[in-house]
Amino acid sequence: MKKLLLQQKTIWVLIIVLVPVLAWLAVTAYENRYVALPVYSTFPAWEIQGDTALLHNYVLYDQDEHATSLNDSRDKIVIVNYFFTRCPVVCPKMMKQVKRVRDAFVDDDLVQFRSFSVDPNYDTAIVLRRFAERYGVDGRQWKLVTGDKPRLYRLARNGFKITATDGDGGPSDFIHSEQLIVLDPRGQIRGYYTGTDPQAVNQLIHDIKKLEHEL
Repeated sequence: MKKLLLQQKTIWVLIIVLVPVLAWLAVTAYENRYVALPVYSTFPAWEIQGDTALLHNYVLYDQDEHATSLNDSRDKIVIVNYFFTRCPVVCPKMMKQVKRVRDAFVDDDLVQFRSFSVDPNYDTAIVLRRFAERYGVDGRQWKLVTGDKPRLYRLARNGFKITATDGDGGPSDFIHSEQLIVLDPRGQIRGYYTGTDPQAVNQLIHDIKKLEHEL
């Protein structure tokens, strides 16, 4: 009898412990699969009219000296970051993580990557081509972008909102950010991730897959 009571008590303890755990796992699995990513921008960027729309029409240049703009990636998921080739510590770490994300989606034409230089006067197309070889940037899915500094900085501040500082993109203006930004096919910002943190980048890879299911 004592043995039976002990067994029953053990079963109830297991039920009390396991039910909340299983419920938590079920809720987490549901959220990971079905709960949509937040929208950080307040407008669908591809459809906006007026001054803001010009940001996405800015013609800049990639490492192969081809003209490019965000409109080239319309209807795509775009991963964006800002870097400069002379950056000694942060940018190399970040670009390795961007490459890791690209490698996870290397055969996925829906996912595109754009890395914008914050030092365009130095980061010419020739410099970017050498840098591209170091990180396996293919020029098809992943482009390194340079061009007019005021336009690049205005895009960073007013489009991607990676900094709250004011500036005009002049000679003394400088932006440096570790953020990786996700745009959905409607041009809406759906996430910011610390590009030097492998765990944050793991979450980014997961969220890109979630965003693909959302489409």
